[in-house]
Amino acid sequence: MADASAGGLYQCLTDIARADTSGDYQKALQAANKLIRKYPKETFAFKCKLVAQIQLSQWADALELIRKTPAHQMGHVGFEKAYIHYRQGELDEAVKELNTCEKDDIRAQELKAQIFYKQENFKDAYDIYLYLLKNHSDDSDELRRANYLAVQARLEAQGTKQQVEDAEDSYSQLYNKACVEIEAEKLPQALASLEKALVSCRKSLEDEDREEEEIEEELDSIRVQKAYVLQRMGKKSEALEIYQKVQSANHSDESVKATITNNIPAASSDFALADSRKRFKAALQIDQSKLTRRQRRTLMLNNALVLLMSNQREPCKRALEELVSKFGSSKDVALIEATLHVKLGDTESALKVLEGNDLETSVARLHVLLNANRLPEAIKAIRALPNASNLGPSSLLTSTLIASDSKDEAIKALTSAFTAKNQSSENLKAILEALVEVEQGRGDEKAATKHLEKLVEKFPDDLQLQCRLVGAYSRSDPKKAEALSSKLFPESMEVDVNVDELEESDWILYGEKYRQKKEAKSPAAPDAEIITRKLKNTNRKRKIRLPKNYNPDVAPDPERWLPRQERSTYKKKRKNREREIGRGTQGSSSANPNVEFVTASPNSPRPLPGPVAEGPRQQRPNFQKQKKKKASKF
Repeated sequence: MADASAGGLYQCLTDIARADTSGDYQKALQAANKLIRKYPKETFAFKCKLVAQIQLSQWADALELIRKTPAHQMGHVGFEKAYIHYRQGELDEAVKELNTCEKDDIRAQELKAQIFYKQENFKDAYDIYLYLLKNHSDDSDELRRANYLAVQARLEAQGTKQQVEDAEDSYSQLYNKACVEIEAEKLPQALASLEKALVSCRKSLEDEDREEEEIEEELDSIRVQKAYVLQRMGKKSEALEIYQKVQSANHSDESVKATITNNIPAASSDFALADSRKRFKAALQIDQSKLTRRQRRTLMLNNALVLLMSNQREPCKRALEELVSKFGSSKDVALIEATLHVKLGDTESALKVLEGNDLETSVARLHVLLNANRLPEAIKAIRALPNASNLGPSSLLTSTLIASDSKDEAIKALTSAFTAKNQSSENLKAILEALVEVEQGRGDEKAATKHLEKLVEKFPDDLQLQCRLVGAYSRSDPKKAEALSSKLFPESMEVDVNVDELEESDWILYGEKYRQKKEAKSPAAPDAEIITRKLKNTNRKRKIRLPKNYNPDVAPDPERWLPRQERSTYKKKRKNREREIGRGTQGSSSANPNVEFVTASPNSPRPLPGPVAEGPRQQRPNFQKQKKKKASKF
């Protein structure tokens, strides 16, 4: 009996070892159950059953086994329980269980780093991976290095600068290195890393004897990232071509589908709104566990934006409410919500949403006020801008003040902008020119002339400004105008100008395009050649064709250009002569044009009634209708 029981124990352990090697965990579970039935106090059997259930994704059964099995029979299962919670999405519970593990447990440390990455606690994940890479080495170093680069990419996106080494070998490491370079705005380097990743991925998967469909699916995830880099570099046509090619392949990777759905509208200038709405709706319903928090938020934000652009107001409102409930409010959400309120005609709600000190939000609020024609509030909003002294806000403030009939205030605003510090020469010139226009608009020529004098003083080489000053002097002080004009254009000035040629040239009147067209034409023949008959006759393209009966001695018919029916020799055909019969009302005779009508005197006798002529239709013979013959039966 002892030998038999010993053989049974050995057989069960052998079955478990073989199942673990082959990956047949259903067989391993059966062997573990058999071992538990025979040896219920064996600790190893319960742990083997737990691992088999985890490998078979039987999470509820695994937790029930842990709950029912005493701790002295199961042993410490903190890591296994944490892994079950991790796979079920219960990240906080998983961290609590991992804290019960020993600090030197490598498995627990790596799982904790992955949980920190999912929780977007990238700094703690970075510290764990850095510690493991420095103090531990095993067969998982390649995967550990790839995860470390993925954490570096997220830290770079948050603004923490990272240093990346050039010792990457696997395609996953090269891919994650490219992600770090993308976040660091090193797009050419990222494109080169992705090209290397494509080559390395195909080579390594072919060495593993993977199927071509599986290889293409893995390559497409790298190609999508490459298309994103090309899109960021401004090569949208190339990026769109890659997106559409990967989309037509229709792989099973949900993260790739979501990325393509999000990026195609941004890369295409003429995308279809209806199609984009359908794709976004489908992308939001897929499993987004592989997407980061930022990617999920961007997907929902773009969905709301597409709904807004396609005038789907109520769905857009619901999408914004869901976005705020999941990720909170932000500047982008406020801008979309304000635009939605403006489309609904609710200006007050739009202004309430856009309250804040952010520059972009303030400019959007100003835009709403201007569109609503609330100029006093718009003037206050412009003056409250942090860069109100710059040229753009000053110009907008001036235009708004002029529109509200506050030209004095506009002049004060331009004067304060002119006296502001750190103004470039171009800005000063634009401000002074605006002052000139405002002063001339309200009829103050003296003030406009003063500003023109300042302009000429600051820019003495600008001839156009000096000419404008001459024009201003001509309206206010003709003597100064004459003096400045004689200074600019003295009579003794020698200019190599052919006046006659200028008067004869037509391009001065009709513009430069006329001159270019005239120069492009072939030069005309001189008149002397035409007079002296030296000009060669140009060959006609078609030969002159004469009639067959042409006689040069006989003069041509003078009526040759008249229509045939209008010629004197034309003889009407019989059917044409019959047309003249019966003109006028039916039954009346046509009047003879040669009869002379004389007005009868009142004493003349009344004419006797004569026979009435019949019309042409009455003169026709009456034809009897023929009876229809019956069809023969044969």
